[in-house]
Amino acid sequence: MDTINQQVQQNRRRTWSVMAFFVVLIAIIGFLIGLVLAMATKDEDTINWLIPTYTMVGFLIGAAIYSFFVYMGVTDILMRSANAHKLQESDDPELFNIVSDLVMVAQIPMPDIYLTDDPSPNAFATGRDPKHAAVAVTKGLRQMMNREELEGVLAHEISHIKNYDIRVSSITIALTTFIAGSGTVLIVSGIELMRGGRWFSWFGSDSDDDAKSSWAIALGILMFGLIMWLGGWIIRIVGVPVAQILQFSVSRERESLADVSGVNLTRDPQGLIDALTLLKNDSTPTNNPTAKGAALYINEPVTRRGKTPFLAKMFDTHPPLDERIARLKRLLGEK
Repeated sequence: MDTINQQVQQNRRRTWSVMAFFVVLIAIIGFLIGLVLAMATKDEDTINWLIPTYTMVGFLIGAAIYSFFVYMGVTDILMRSANAHKLQESDDPELFNIVSDLVMVAQIPMPDIYLTDDPSPNAFATGRDPKHAAVAVTKGLRQMMNREELEGVLAHEISHIKNYDIRVSSITIALTTFIAGSGTVLIVSGIELMRGGRWFSWFGSDSDDDAKSSWAIALGILMFGLIMWLGGWIIRIVGVPVAQILQFSVSRERESLADVSGVNLTRDPQGLIDALTLLKNDSTPTNNPTAKGAALYINEPVTRRGKTPFLAKMFDTHPPLDERIARLKRLLGEK
């Protein structure tokens, strides 16, 4: 089994690998959109290859700028989306005491602690690194679990912070939202351009030459808008699922590793075993059933229909709870 230091190094290497895959994906998307535009505006049989090159570079620059700001503020973004509020020690002394003991053993700074109003029992950690980290627990989890079980769950989340899992998650969230957002922007911009081209065609000159020129300009605007619209849908249909596959590909293994490294902090596998058993037997629906959030939680959330989000289940972000429980029981010497 890997040591904790080996796991940290592995996650740091995985961060660069994930970033490389995302850079390639974004470059491909930008280049293909530019290529379609170049083909639509080519003179005779000559394609201006500068157009796809410029769009590719533009997409990469846009992704870098957008991702930087999302990455720097990932905690605030996710906590707002989860409707979580920051706690002070006086709000929940026991919770702070548990986290304080765990971070002392883990030798990392004290993270911010948040509570969500979600009745579904769950928890997640986020942030850029151990110095800029936060842990959130749902009201359902806080009410359901005793101190030993809660300690097991929080040790799991603290391990995500110590092992730099949160950095991988933050980067993939930033890049995934950029790809999804760029698709939406292109769709909306394409629709507006097509509307603008239609309006422009209605206000031509009375002279034949000017009328033909107006119609040519209007047709150009309509074509450009159509290309943007189609490009946006290609990103939404193809680019976003691929980006989510990359995002979820790093989630499955890190959940099992966080279970084991969390036990290294508490020296008590039974606490996390009992906590995971409670989660397995619970079917309380979440009020924040997003696939993006599902990749961060200790357990895949259940929707109001009693099912995990489709994308989370399709890409299998978490190992089955029975598998995780069995692995922990082996640490106790049980079969």
